[in-house]
Amino acid sequence: MVENGSPVLDASGMDESRALQRAAWAGAASVVLLAVGVALGYMVGVDDPSMSDSAILERLDDDARQVAAGVGMPVVAAGIALLLWFATGLRRVLDRLSGGDPLAHAIVPAAALFGGLMITGVSLDVATAYAAWSAEFTPDPDTARALGMAGNVVALTGLVGGGVLVALTTRIAHRARAMPTWAVWASYAVAVLTLTGFWSGGIASPAFALWLLGAAIGILRAARRTLPASAVPA
Repeated sequence: MVENGSPVLDASGMDESRALQRAAWAGAASVVLLAVGVALGYMVGVDDPSMSDSAILERLDDDARQVAAGVGMPVVAAGIALLLWFATGLRRVLDRLSGGDPLAHAIVPAAALFGGLMITGVSLDVATAYAAWSAEFTPDPDTARALGMAGNVVALTGLVGGGVLVALTTRIAHRARAMPTWAVWASYAVAVLTLTGFWSGGIASPAFALWLLGAAIGILRAARRTLPASAVPA
């Protein structure tokens, strides 16, 4: 279709570009929401088993901290929902780059694995404080320690899903020569960190967050490249 001698973008191309842009912004927003939600949960969580009994009870009985934990859980859930939205957009980009490589099919399940274990871990960490909000439960420091450590282990194990997400994306993009060499090696380093997240001393989480922001920028660029390709002359 032509207006005044200029090609007009077809509706399907415009829809594709907008869908990718929204998925990219969802990925960036998920990083922020997950960071905020985990930070709110940390206010009542017990990740250090050497913390004194009095300090643990003080955290658990603090009304403000209990409210923060109650707010943090839906924030984490919203962040995971946005991460899954981002994963669907990432898969579309990888499908286009690879011509339908079956490896791309694991992108969304990997994000779901990460999100599922992440919210389970945070839930275990804040469970004692949330129960202490009720007058029917007497907080116990040892219970808080056990649940806190269990939540920490589960959440760190969830980084395996993030590692799969990073590794598959990097491999497909590398095959398509869509990433510079330094970015490929940096991404593989992030994948190794996340796959061994339990032993990485907390480095894997910020590394994965930075990678997600970089991937979101990559999807935004892919969305912009979609626009010229969808211009169809008469």
